[in-house]
Amino acid sequence: MAQTQTLSINQLQREIRKLENELTILKRTNLWSIDRRVSQLLRAIDDSPVETFHGRSVLEKSRLRGQLLAIAATALISLNLANSQDYSPNFDPSAPLRVNTERSRGVDWFTDGVEQVQETATQPESTPESKPESDSAKPVETLHATSLHLTPFAQKIKQVAANINADPIDLATLISFETAGTFSPSIRGPIVKGRGRAVGLIQFMPETSRELGTTSEALAHKSQVEQMDYVERYLVKRGFKGGGLKQLYSTVFAGHPNARGSISDGYHTLDSAVERMTREHRGRAIALLSGKSLEKTPDQINKSHIYKWDVKFQKNPQLGDIIAGYSVTSPRGWRVHPISGKRQYHQGVDLATPAGTALFAIADGWVECARGDAAGLYATFTSEEFPTLQFKLLHLSRCLVEPGQKTKVKRKKVIGWTGNSGGSTGPHLDLRIKSSSSGNWLRVRAGWLQWFLTGEQP
Repeated sequence: MAQTQTLSINQLQREIRKLENELTILKRTNLWSIDRRVSQLLRAIDDSPVETFHGRSVLEKSRLRGQLLAIAATALISLNLANSQDYSPNFDPSAPLRVNTERSRGVDWFTDGVEQVQETATQPESTPESKPESDSAKPVETLHATSLHLTPFAQKIKQVAANINADPIDLATLISFETAGTFSPSIRGPIVKGRGRAVGLIQFMPETSRELGTTSEALAHKSQVEQMDYVERYLVKRGFKGGGLKQLYSTVFAGHPNARGSISDGYHTLDSAVERMTREHRGRAIALLSGKSLEKTPDQINKSHIYKWDVKFQKNPQLGDIIAGYSVTSPRGWRVHPISGKRQYHQGVDLATPAGTALFAIADGWVECARGDAAGLYATFTSEEFPTLQFKLLHLSRCLVEPGQKTKVKRKKVIGWTGNSGGSTGPHLDLRIKSSSSGNWLRVRAGWLQWFLTGEQP
């Protein structure tokens, strides 16, 4: 139903009864879809001419508006969101009823706004006789669906979520995760060999962009609001018909909404990704949809370094690549282990460096040294400049401090020297990166290796 559509009183009553019945039998459990329909009906009531109500203009409008706000209150309570800060309605329950003076034959007063949704059903109706005229009681233009504190992007997310029967918080959480907390429509992922580079709010690959009738470059130049139309088109095209965060991410992750939770891309499983989104990005989604200012997340801070690098340093190293003058001998991924002979996943990237090659601190931070059977002598580097990241440099010949000790270091200070300790078949550096918040091993970009080996930001 269009927001500007003029409805008869019988049509309005039928729409309201339909909404009440659907809520009663829990046919619809998407609060934001109910919110949207309540908002549309409130607008329709406001825009209806006096003739529609057969001389009972304001009284009837006030009664129908009260019914709608009671429906909204019931939805909040039945969905256990009455006291939740996750939700702010599209409509303003305290807004006074607007009277269209051009249609109201000189009526110059309006009914009181409802102060609280819960009071709507119990408060007596206002009457023309009981409402004194005053300067404050003149016709006022208000919009029920303005949500002035929300950005157009936040409003668009809520609209798309209602269209596809999804929770807007889930949809915003997914977008936050895919854009490293930036919500940027132009943000790009790493180059994927043979496929190109993803871009945008849900990281559209080039072939996906073509499937949607556009290009990656065109998408990168669209606004957040414009690109949301492509997000909706993609999700619908790939079979999303409603569901939660797991179904949403499955549609993006696997191309359909019903993938197994254990499916993996080598970085995380579907289940672990959803868990991480909920922990690290849901709060950011709620802030966006509540009109609050967005602070940078650790992911956003970490990735802001990566996206400043030259493109060649943003890629995932491949076998034979030359980085800082040294050759990649084992990239991250599945391999047959050179010692055990078993097939296993290699979480780091091996670079053939001569024994004694210096490694540098990439920021002011801390270095802790330790020893393990497989890792040999290794250093763990952390810094506030890269929140939640732990850089582990394995198979060293020497470390800045003795195993079990930790010390502060300055940027560009040597923190260790490469070697052949532990489970190693020759001198090399094995760099691994772990998230301290999720516990997951992360991809090792070429730029990190370049930085540790040269001391200069790529």
